[in-house]
Amino acid sequence: MKKTVSMLVVFGLALSAVLYLPDNSNTLPGTPTVMYNSVLHSQNTIRVAQAPSVKPSVKVAAVAEVEVDEADLVEADNAVEEDVCGFPDRGGEEASYKAQLITVRKKFRYATDEMFRVKVYLKNDGNMPWFSPDSDCLGVRVNIGTTHDYGRESHFLDPSIAKEDNGAISKSSIRMDKGQMRVDPGEIVSYTFWAESDDEPSVYREYFSPYIEDGGWMEEAEFKVDLYTGVTRDSAAELRKKLLYVNQSMNVDDMKINGERSVEVDLSEQRLWLKIDDHIVREFIVSTGAAATPTPTGTFKLFLKNEVRVGHAWPHYVMPRFQMFTSQGAGLHALPSLSTDGGTFWSEALDHIGQPMSHGCVRMLPEDADFAFAFTEVGDPIYIHY
Repeated sequence: MKKTVSMLVVFGLALSAVLYLPDNSNTLPGTPTVMYNSVLHSQNTIRVAQAPSVKPSVKVAAVAEVEVDEADLVEADNAVEEDVCGFPDRGGEEASYKAQLITVRKKFRYATDEMFRVKVYLKNDGNMPWFSPDSDCLGVRVNIGTTHDYGRESHFLDPSIAKEDNGAISKSSIRMDKGQMRVDPGEIVSYTFWAESDDEPSVYREYFSPYIEDGGWMEEAEFKVDLYTGVTRDSAAELRKKLLYVNQSMNVDDMKINGERSVEVDLSEQRLWLKIDDHIVREFIVSTGAAATPTPTGTFKLFLKNEVRVGHAWPHYVMPRFQMFTSQGAGLHALPSLSTDGGTFWSEALDHIGQPMSHGCVRMLPEDADFAFAFTEVGDPIYIHY
């Protein structure tokens, strides 16, 4: 049964996850051999899904939901379809699998020990269909799995909860809702799980992402679910700050916002971490010094912060969100630019993120530099190493 999905996006371009998979004529159109390595979905059975063992190389912020016509969600909820096999004619395009978060439906706050339901809606934003675990057709199965850390056991997912629409198939995976046998490109699909709230007041954050069973994560469609049980002792301001800093699945009450802030940079991995004590608040991909102009190693302190710094020497690089940590001028900053080249140098710097190409500074993406600039204070330590 074909469904036409009409959406109104209210916050600009919605983020999508892209997973490109090479063709293999010996299995089925547009799917990789590894996905179907002795595991062909040709039987009408359900097995415990295995999340991909290869983790994404970069952790990303959870995406925002988009506004959607309620009729589209009702259509997804009431879908009862025949098991229709086959693949669309892609006209020579490479097969791609994309997922977009539409919305997460749940109550805002629960009583202690309350049984509750969470319903997640995703859009198939690629050019290949997804199939239900109940389908006899060959094709990919897209589940939702736990992230931060990947494949961890959820605090809430429980496949033993005896609810007809509980889609939890393990402590770390959720299957497509029953009745939705096939999800064609442009269609919306739902995932449901039941859980029981904590036995005392808490705020718990869980991270999830869609993934292709026996395939890979659709990491840019990662999303978070905040579950409020009762009323905690934190003030509204304290809770907001904790939620801003929590970047892993955990009880938010355990986040210590008044611990020691620090910055760590790994030159081998081209990664930067912002920390409070041992808790990683954020992980960013960066661009550090090239071989001829390396970023210095050691432990330093941030001693100067400028909203925008312009280099004294020609060609006078413009460096937003500058944070200096050596007297020779090395610092953290957003992608540099030149005021005279129409953005060419900035674009080149963007292309070099993840590669050691700077003159000794640690370059960051603009939104990452914004967060780091607001997070740190003068005097915070920075540890740089290979």
